[in-house]
Amino acid sequence: MTSDETYVLAGYVAGYRWKPPAQSWTKHLPAAVVSVSECLTDFLPEDDDTITAPWHTTLQDAVSASHQAPAGAEAAHVLAVGIPASAVLGLAAMVKNWIGTCPHPILSNLTQPGSPDGTVQGFEVLGFETGRFHSWLCYDLLGEAFDKLGIRTNDRGLLDTLAEARQVADMANSNRGTPEGTPEEVTWFPALIMERGYLDPEATD
Repeated sequence: MTSDETYVLAGYVAGYRWKPPAQSWTKHLPAAVVSVSECLTDFLPEDDDTITAPWHTTLQDAVSASHQAPAGAEAAHVLAVGIPASAVLGLAAMVKNWIGTCPHPILSNLTQPGSPDGTVQGFEVLGFETGRFHSWLCYDLLGEAFDKLGIRTNDRGLLDTLAEARQVADMANSNRGTPEGTPEEVTWFPALIMERGYLDPEATD
């Protein structure tokens, strides 16, 4: 985390680590990757198919959801997502353009700013498209970042600094709509990922 940037809480998710397939493009990734993208991993509750899934407005909601894992399933993790203050207006506008006046956890949090807290895991580059949050790992940006920028992930599959995340986001946005780039409709931005660890749903604020 940088000292010259503040972060605004966007929301919480309760889900699992992504286990990358054994392929050539994943060779630089750890066995388990922290992600808040529904493109890569599963979140709780499993049967929640509303337009707000997988996002939770409050920590208590996310913690309660994390305890809904099926018997015998691996432990779910509660993650808080922070957006650099300089990117808040842009993300809020994108969400508002998509959802209109309907309530959404991310929009609610961004319009009533709070700070994310927890153990810093790193930065994920997310791409917003009509309510869905893609990960930079979905579009082979990992290989480009490695080859062109010399950027590598940490042991959680995330980027260590906001500067690196901005570099990747800028690279992805500059190539949108080109044959070798990402879809024109996806706008990329950095997100700070923090983990809350195991919490008792009855003990959260």
